[in-house]
Amino acid sequence: MSVSLYSPRSHPSPRSGEGAGSFNAPTRAQFLVTGNAALAAIEDLVRQARKSVRLEMYIYRADSTGDRIRAALIDACKRGVGVRVLLDDFGSAQLPANYFAEFTHQGGVLRTFNPSPMLRVAFRNHRKLCVVDDDAIVGGFNIGDEYAGDGVKTGWRDLGLRVTGPLVDELARSFDRMFIAARMDSKAFLLFVRGSQKRIPPLDRAALLTSGPAFGGASMRKTLFRDLARATQVDIVTAYFAPTWTLRKRLLASTNRRAIRLVLPGKSDVPILRLAAQHLYSLLFRRGVKVYEYQPQVLHTKLLVLDDVVYVGSCNLDTRSLRINFELLLRLPDATLAREARALIDADIAHCQLIDATQWERSNSWWRRLVRQFAYWLAIRFDLFLVRRKLRAM
Repeated sequence: MSVSLYSPRSHPSPRSGEGAGSFNAPTRAQFLVTGNAALAAIEDLVRQARKSVRLEMYIYRADSTGDRIRAALIDACKRGVGVRVLLDDFGSAQLPANYFAEFTHQGGVLRTFNPSPMLRVAFRNHRKLCVVDDDAIVGGFNIGDEYAGDGVKTGWRDLGLRVTGPLVDELARSFDRMFIAARMDSKAFLLFVRGSQKRIPPLDRAALLTSGPAFGGASMRKTLFRDLARATQVDIVTAYFAPTWTLRKRLLASTNRRAIRLVLPGKSDVPILRLAAQHLYSLLFRRGVKVYEYQPQVLHTKLLVLDDVVYVGSCNLDTRSLRINFELLLRLPDATLAREARALIDADIAHCQLIDATQWERSNSWWRRLVRQFAYWLAIRFDLFLVRRKLRAM
């Protein structure tokens, strides 16, 4: 892959509601700037599929959005397209048992990740991925009505990225490993480990980074730490912010030469993680970090911009994402893409409340501090404790 990822030549205009950018041939990328745009793009790709569809989701809802994409999957099967769907058994536990009956009857293959009642609470496949022929879409969104909006007037605030080129082949192979590993026995663990990214990619190289419980995530974390150490301009949008001590140290090191903007949810689907993030506000303020809380809807975006390096994928900045869940991130070093990403963040900040440090400290009573500290302790300790017990039992 070329060092200079973006090509100066023109490219087709994106659909309404989407941003766009073009990588040097043969690789291109396009922001899908709302959950609605991302889900519509998945449906369009599936309806146009010629050879294969690989769909991997943490949550799949039996609602109007899920029904539309299911219908597209069934139609693809009828056209003779090879279609495989991988859903997390914990995240998609509310699906009716026969929801995909017609899909499998038409030749589609459905598999649930980690169906073991003893393990599924601890180990989850949190990845969101759709690979159709030579295109792929990644992001933070799941398949459900709550994601199918603009994030301002309706639906959660979310983001996707569509890519073509060499990264698509890597994403397809990663899906194939996860599809086999779904049974979650020791052989499945080894398969995932052997196929995962082991080395830290060069500074100028786009890369797929993957992680899993107790292994496979070291290269993802080390790559992120390496890029953080070099960055002077850091912009982070994340649904869940409960970093471990190591990540906090890397993020806040040398803040005298680093500008940091952190966009977090003002409304969250997991309130305890919002409280955990707020436990860190006083520390962040002392280090000069600007903290914004997104107001209109639930914030579910996962986007990091470290100087000219963009990270997009399923991974939040909390212990479960970085050390327990199966996750994926695309690392894309490119100045033009970084400018587009920061423009998206600027647009989100227009819907945010900037948290004032002085007012925060005045309202931060001892009782609130205690509740937030306990929430943070649970966020960074309890899941790891649970996972270690499960690993010892395997």
